[in-house]
Amino acid sequence: MQIHNHSFRGVQAPRRGLTIALRTLCLAALTAGAVSGAGVPNARADFQAGWVAYERGDFLTAYNEWQPLAEKGETRAQFNIGVMYDEGKGLTQDRSKAIEWWTKAAKNGDAQAQHNLGLAYLAGTGVGQDYAEAVSWLKRAAGSGLIRSQYALGRMYDYGFGVEKNEAEAAKWIRMAADQGFDKAQYNMGKRYRDGIGVTKDKDAATKWFMAAAERGHVRAQHYTGLRYLSGDGVKKDAIAALMWLTLSARAGDRAAAKDRENLVSRLPRADRQQAESLADKWRPKQASAGG
Repeated sequence: MQIHNHSFRGVQAPRRGLTIALRTLCLAALTAGAVSGAGVPNARADFQAGWVAYERGDFLTAYNEWQPLAEKGETRAQFNIGVMYDEGKGLTQDRSKAIEWWTKAAKNGDAQAQHNLGLAYLAGTGVGQDYAEAVSWLKRAAGSGLIRSQYALGRMYDYGFGVEKNEAEAAKWIRMAADQGFDKAQYNMGKRYRDGIGVTKDKDAATKWFMAAAERGHVRAQHYTGLRYLSGDGVKKDAIAALMWLTLSARAGDRAAAKDRENLVSRLPRADRQQAESLADKWRPKQASAGG
């Protein structure tokens, strides 16, 4: 579930460069749209009844099961009703009511609700835009280990939204998300070590993070990984591995990777090309952490 780039309310519109950065940040740190409850041990029967109804697409029954629980302060029910209002599932779509329920869940400690509130305040959707409030909620969720919040908070420090710009602090939070397997964070850490942004330049560390993101299917990271195998930058030269990664990136639509792949293909023996193609065909992405 994305936060779209609606017009901002109650504040002066940011400069064009900041608007682009803000849109990029919001799209990279998606809201927690899936309802909560699957596999929760010792869940109350009425909550589980709502969950079963939701899973089969009977959203009205799910709402009727969860609404009394939410009114009594059941955090998962509060969050789920917020999602239903946000997505218009069984209810008239209403962002302000989604925010109302997420606020209740967030105050009760629900990290996903805290994350959604953080991005809502960041973009000004359903609430007035407030960077400081966005940071406050994202910090709570990030402190609970929510991967997307750690990444979003790091980017807030990168851009100086609601906090003083601090590249080292940005790297700290993004590294947390990267360590949990979030491909965008891993790719970001690769660029940081490559360019020395908030960390000391380290080509070996850059290659490590680019490869980690590539293994999870990050298209640009796959391109960068192919180039590093081609040049031996931070890794042993391997033309076949280079072609495999360039092929994967090109197949996913990276035009620069496609051009680099074409150049490499023209220089390799047929047997090497076939081996790289076979490796690309067999390749499957690693799964990221389920930490959210």
